[in-house]
Amino acid sequence: MVSEHNSLPQDSANGSPAPGSEEQKASVQQRIDQAIHEAARKLEQTAEQFERIGSQGSRASEYSQKVASQLRSGARLLEGTQTESLLDETRTLVRRHPMASLGVAFGVGFVVARLLRR
Repeated sequence: MVSEHNSLPQDSANGSPAPGSEEQKASVQQRIDQAIHEAARKLEQTAEQFERIGSQGSRASEYSQKVASQLRSGARLLEGTQTESLLDETRTLVRRHPMASLGVAFGVGFVVARLLRR
């Protein structure tokens, strides 16, 4: 009897792809793509909320419309982002500016947590 041999390295403990395997990289990229799509969707929802505020005729109407426009631009940018190019750009920036990267990561994490809490 011939057994089929999987050419991808497997983690013997739980049968999941071994760290560094192509299958694991594809899985991580898929999760990143999903997270980017979700972030873009949340930005779009937030833009709609700002537009409603702006349409109420308040003093902040002009500013809320500008914020909504910027959020929509950010959502479109995220939707058009390729995971591999995003990772390459991120690696380069983190290597050049490690301390600033930590600050930005903290700020982005805080904002994303607030958005996801809604």
